[in-house]
Amino acid sequence: MVHPRRGAHKQLMGTVAENAAHGLAQHRIKWLDNLDVIRQAMAELQEELSLPASPYRMECYDISHIQGSNSVGSMVVFEDGKPKASHYRRFKIKSVEGVDDYESMREVLRRRFKRLAQARTSERASDAESMQAAGDKWSFIPDLVLIDGGKGQLSAALEVFLELGLDNIPLASLAKENEWLFVPHTPEPIVLSRSSQALYLVQRMRDEAHRFAITYHRDLRSK
Repeated sequence: MVHPRRGAHKQLMGTVAENAAHGLAQHRIKWLDNLDVIRQAMAELQEELSLPASPYRMECYDISHIQGSNSVGSMVVFEDGKPKASHYRRFKIKSVEGVDDYESMREVLRRRFKRLAQARTSERASDAESMQAAGDKWSFIPDLVLIDGGKGQLSAALEVFLELGLDNIPLASLAKENEWLFVPHTPEPIVLSRSSQALYLVQRMRDEAHRFAITYHRDLRSK
C-alpha cells in the first residue's frame, strides 16, 4: 500500500480522511437524534443479553496507558441511549505498578461501587435512595455495566461484583478483535449482526470510554 508523503496526492488523502470523519460525526449526531432507533437498540440489547429490563442507564469502563506509564481508567454513562457527560468519571490508578489491565479494572470498579455496596447493605435501607436524592452520582444503580475487553477483563469485573455483593447488576464485555459480547457464566460469545443497532450502541459507548480515558491520559502527561 502506498502512503503519499507530499504533494497533491497527500492533500487528496487528507481531504478524503477529513470528509470521512465529518460524515461519521454527522451520522452519529443523526443517530443520537433518532429516538426510535435508540429504543430499538436498547430493546435488542435487552433481548440479546437477557436483561431483566431495558438498559436505561448503562456505564462503560476502559483502562488506558501509553508505554506502560500513568495508567488511568474511565467511566462513561449513557442514559436512554445518550451520553450523560455530567456523570462521567476519571480514575488515576493508584494501587497497580506497571501494566496490569485486569488489576487496574478491579481498582476502578471497587472505587466506583464500594460506596453503593455499603449503602445497600447498611442497616438503614433508605441509604441508597438518600444518596441518590442528594445528587450523589455514585448512588445510581446501572441497568448494565459494559467492560472494554474480552473474557479476562470480564472475569476481573465479576470478581469485584461478587466481592461487593453486587451480583444482581448485569455485566458484559465487548472484545475489540471481533466485536463480540461476553457475559458471565457463558463461554460462547454473543455475536451481533454487523448491521445491529445494539452493536452500534455498545460500540459508541466503548469508543466514548476510550476517548475519555485517552483525553485524561494526555492531560496527565502534559502536566
